[in-house]
Amino acid sequence: MVIFTEEQPEAIVTGISYCWKKNIVKIEDGYLKSTGMITNTRIPIVHIDTVVYSYNPKKPAIVPVLKIIGKGAVLCEMEISAEHIEAVQDWILYVINPS
Repeated sequence: MVIFTEEQPEAIVTGISYCWKKNIVKIEDGYLKSTGMITNTRIPIVHIDTVVYSYNPKKPAIVPVLKIIGKGAVLCEMEISAEHIEAVQDWILYVINPS
């Protein structure tokens, strides 16, 4: 189980889900699923190689984008608030490669 308590006081983190406000990123039936205000996705875990994030300072509201990458292609982009983006990235990387 992975727990991030000090940095993300509003988040509930378990071995299979990361929840904050009305957003959930979870592992279910071999898929990475996200629901809520950020986006709705369903990606097979076996296709995920890594997860990166970036900021686009040219946009009026600077919101970081989490990019899920597999086989050299971006499989999904999620806009996640800056206070949670690193923890969500760490959680996904842990889930896809727990060693």
